[in-house]
Amino acid sequence: MPVGKDWPVVKSRKRRSATLEQAFGRVLVARREKRGLSQMDLAVASGYSLRYIGDVERGTKSATMRTMHDIATLLDVKLGTLMIEAEELWASEAVERRASTKSSRN
Repeated sequence: MPVGKDWPVVKSRKRRSATLEQAFGRVLVARREKRGLSQMDLAVASGYSLRYIGDVERGTKSATMRTMHDIATLLDVKLGTLMIEAEELWASEAVERRASTKSSRN
């Protein structure tokens, strides 16, 4: 079946985090948006490039502790809180992934 150019593309905002970096990025996005900041705002305030901020938020780059601390400070949250939220998100989604893998095998 051919794909038409006029067909709408539906992107789900609900993505699972396959890696801890992706989970951390999702937590960053949620915290950044909660503060009403754009990626550009965060990039300018932190001194990191817009591309780097985007890479960290997508989980394609693994931020150093210093970078994570800098960003957490700008978001007015403790680094430990961000890390705990990311780890909890990653763990809960890992349980979902295992459950869906089991159900697809049966």
